[in-house]
Amino acid sequence: MQIRLQTLEHQQRALTALTRVFDGVELDASAPSEANVAFDLGDPQLAQNIGEIQAGVLDGIDAIPRPWRGRVDDGVLGIDAKMETGTGKTLVYTQLMYELNRLYGFTKFIVLVPSTPIKEGTKSFIQSEYAHKYFADAYGGRLSLQLDVLDPQKRSKGRKMFPSAIANFVHSSRLSQGRISALLMTDGMLQSKATMSSSYDQVVLGAASVPYEALRATRPIVIIDEPHRFRRENKAYQTMVDEIRPLAIFRFGATFPKLDKSGKTDYNNLVFNLGAVEAFNEQLVKGIQIQYPVAATGETTRLKLTSVSASKPKRVTFQNVDTGKPVTLDLGESLSIADGAFAGITVKSIGKTDHPAIKSGATLSNGQILATGDILAAQVYSDTYQSLMMDQALRNHFEAEWANFRRATKVKTLTLFFIDSIESYRGADGTSGHLRQRFEELLTRRLGAEIEKREDDSSPVAQDYVAYLRASLANVSATNAGYFAADNSISDEAIKREVDDILRNKEALLSFDEVDGTVNTRRFLFSKWTLREGWDNPNVFQIVKLRSSGSEISKLQEVGRGLRLPVDSKGSRLSGEQFYLTYLIDYTERSFANSLISEINSDAATDSAPVKEFLLKVATELGKTETELFIELLQAGLIDTDKNVAPGREGDLYAAYPAFNSTGLKPDKVIHGDQTVKVGIRPARYAELKELWETINAKYYLRLDDLSVTEVDSCIDAVLNAEVYRPMVGRFTQDVLVQGEESGLEVHTETKSTFNATETIAYGEWLKLVHSQTALPIERVHAGLVRRNGSKLLPKDFFNKATLGQFVAQFTEWMEQNFLERFSYSRIEGPVGGTSLTDADGLPLSSIVQGNIGIHRDNMATVPDKFLYDAFVYDSPKEHDTIRDSNLDEVIVFGKIPRKSIRVPLYFGGTTSPDFMYVIKRGERLSLNFIVETKDVEKNSDMRESEQLKMKAARRFFESMSSEAFDVTFQPQVKRDDIVAMIRQLLAS
Repeated sequence: MQIRLQTLEHQQRALTALTRVFDGVELDASAPSEANVAFDLGDPQLAQNIGEIQAGVLDGIDAIPRPWRGRVDDGVLGIDAKMETGTGKTLVYTQLMYELNRLYGFTKFIVLVPSTPIKEGTKSFIQSEYAHKYFADAYGGRLSLQLDVLDPQKRSKGRKMFPSAIANFVHSSRLSQGRISALLMTDGMLQSKATMSSSYDQVVLGAASVPYEALRATRPIVIIDEPHRFRRENKAYQTMVDEIRPLAIFRFGATFPKLDKSGKTDYNNLVFNLGAVEAFNEQLVKGIQIQYPVAATGETTRLKLTSVSASKPKRVTFQNVDTGKPVTLDLGESLSIADGAFAGITVKSIGKTDHPAIKSGATLSNGQILATGDILAAQVYSDTYQSLMMDQALRNHFEAEWANFRRATKVKTLTLFFIDSIESYRGADGTSGHLRQRFEELLTRRLGAEIEKREDDSSPVAQDYVAYLRASLANVSATNAGYFAADNSISDEAIKREVDDILRNKEALLSFDEVDGTVNTRRFLFSKWTLREGWDNPNVFQIVKLRSSGSEISKLQEVGRGLRLPVDSKGSRLSGEQFYLTYLIDYTERSFANSLISEINSDAATDSAPVKEFLLKVATELGKTETELFIELLQAGLIDTDKNVAPGREGDLYAAYPAFNSTGLKPDKVIHGDQTVKVGIRPARYAELKELWETINAKYYLRLDDLSVTEVDSCIDAVLNAEVYRPMVGRFTQDVLVQGEESGLEVHTETKSTFNATETIAYGEWLKLVHSQTALPIERVHAGLVRRNGSKLLPKDFFNKATLGQFVAQFTEWMEQNFLERFSYSRIEGPVGGTSLTDADGLPLSSIVQGNIGIHRDNMATVPDKFLYDAFVYDSPKEHDTIRDSNLDEVIVFGKIPRKSIRVPLYFGGTTSPDFMYVIKRGERLSLNFIVETKDVEKNSDMRESEQLKMKAARRFFESMSSEAFDVTFQPQVKRDDIVAMIRQLLAS
């Protein structure tokens, strides 16, 4: 399989905001062709563009909170994009290079990263076959990105040659049409005096023999990944500004550094904000389900074996994991010395053991064999604590695996284990370590149980899954692999293959099949914190922490390896539905969920829980007085006497009182293991809805009416009359040495004159580009240009990239207005297959993830008899009222449509998704099918024009499904619309 990249909607929003910065800015192309086109940092158009973006003027781009609209004047244009871990910032900044070249002609980019693992991850993505294919398709093969990677230089005798990566980068010319040059390096290489400050026996660009000089001459745009690792005070940042002097610095990251003096976050022209709250709430990353083992009596003592002395006197040392207190025991002594809960268990032998993977350890009187590092829990001393955790991890894994396997297009499920030591996974003599052997024993047992559970199910998907399980059982060792820092210097070929699969061959881990056609069962990965940065895999559905992460890492960083949305077996990214990453930790970290929620909410620009502001409003909604609700919250420990949220209780507050959650994390995004994340589908109710559900899930194609030649010509004339021409202006500048106000000479730069520096596109190529982006016939566009030139002479440089972009934008606007009545939908016959409510065989699922139906769950409300689901779930107060009031005599069945499962294609691009479906009694005819889309406005006239066009398109889409025996009606529901009145008005019509 090959991953199929796609630019998701939120990523396109980021690109729109970032590229708009240079819209209308005069560009100077007078420099040598090896350098970027330049711009004046003082150009007022730059400030105007940034201000408009931050104010939310662009459609679909949220305004930047006022406290975050900071600007730093350090002589370089700074532009920031805040993107949470897992939302695809590497794709965005890679595509940004293409877009800045396509729109403005920039060709030279330096990508600066803080570590070798991140450098390797970035290199792997940009150079991957699937990325090359995606960008080649996206830009019609017209643009190509050449990546050079600066690595440490090998010393050699003889002439001291210029680093080849830098030489290749600086020599590339913007005269090579469609060529983009990128240089990837770490901060360490940027500061390397041996590489960057040395004078070489070779010159580039005719005069530069020092890399800093050569790079400076190219006037590059710098892209910084992980800006919190590049504080302005750091030497790396200062070196970049002083030595490279870039045109602009684009910073991409989930975290930005704090300013030393003020403590404020160091944002510099932040134009796009996709923080943690937005990423989780908009389902752009997986939600997180926290699990930990809980002893029957609550707290439990855990002892960790820290040392084994096999020489006389033989003794072992345990450490209380929670208190840190060490206890040394001699041969034959009882563990009850450490804690009375271990009464009856003694140290039977020390040193050589009967376990094949534990050469030296401690054997207990209950037959248990411990290796150094093993943890013994008082409540579960029949097994080690790690075995208990691994067994639960396997239960979780196979539950998720079966759900993912039975999707319409199956999804490979991966589990990642973080462990203490490489020796516990790989023995010193090349054999499996004791932890791996123990894991494979547990896995063998679990595979047998899963096969027994499924083998009598005759459905095709179940039989395929049983075959997959049997292949796993036939070679259990092939199901798991490990990667550790020491592996980079290991010569063992089998280990090298494991490492390559984990680090570099992402597609192999996502695939169910090997290249030779055999079954690929590898899905359990083991590592220390080696995979903490620069690596992720979208199909990690569980992370199991069998070791401490240390205090230096944030909660979000801990789960970051598994946040990305999954990819199916055809390589397509799955979005628009709620997925969960299970995070299995030990009992001492049971507060992890609340800590994570607090960390996510602290990322928001405003107070995440404004209790004081909303207390009266929420009390009124709940039918209580403000005082009653205040006392209730205070007694529950959710707030203090000043009405501030108690530390670490935001998640509990939102779960119990969702109306307070105006800006914070939604309650279903980070949950405890004992919280319900699924909603049952009632089989009898689905049977009544089956015909409607299968009808709206069938495949339909959008057909646009043909235009006559006269209409096409009229369209082209309208577009050209909109003044689409955009020139590029160059400048002649001069530097003047003047005496500074305090001391020394200063350089003052001034513009002496300007000239036209527009880079044109060959006429034939320009016409082809218009056709590829609008489908307008080339001959008609040519004829329109001739007409336009006859009435108003076209500028000589009319055919350039900027004019092309304006032409396409004006055409899109024309199409929205003129095709309103000139499109239709037709059904494509064929099986429906798996859907969000059914499996691949068309049978209803037993349950669905709650987040795909609604973020809130009202356990106090009665679930309507005619509701499709067995729980009262909803997204907004309006939806709550709609569900509550829909249990009418006229209604046969109704339900919420799973989020984005039905996407109505729009004639002007994009989709819209309805919210409710009803089957309604209608006189002699059995039923009327009713589709509702709720809108968060008071009345229809409040909807934006684009939303009104979406509703008109949706109405036509659902009307196309109607026949003599089957009626489908669509209506939008605004805040003032009552569902009872809507249904009865529909029946009366």
